[in-house]
Amino acid sequence: MADIEIRLTKSAEREFERLGRETQRRFAEAIELLRENAPKPRPGLDVRTLKGLKGMWRLRVGDYRGIYQREGSTATFTRFSHRSKVY
Repeated sequence: MADIEIRLTKSAEREFERLGRETQRRFAEAIELLRENAPKPRPGLDVRTLKGLKGMWRLRVGDYRGIYQREGSTATFTRFSHRSKVY
């Protein structure tokens, strides 16, 4: 399967920049795994669909979540935040 394209909205970019360096690094590693092999479960990649929101997914990295939408071969991240604030 071909790699998927990863995009971030402007607000997601700002939220990502506000995260700590270690959390940013961990998200970058998880996003790279997602980009390389999105549909297959892998160690270190905790991805699930969001109930009630068609086409929306969440990527878990520790206590933080990245929310994204899948459209074909593109994943667009819309949020990055602590699990208590992201939903």
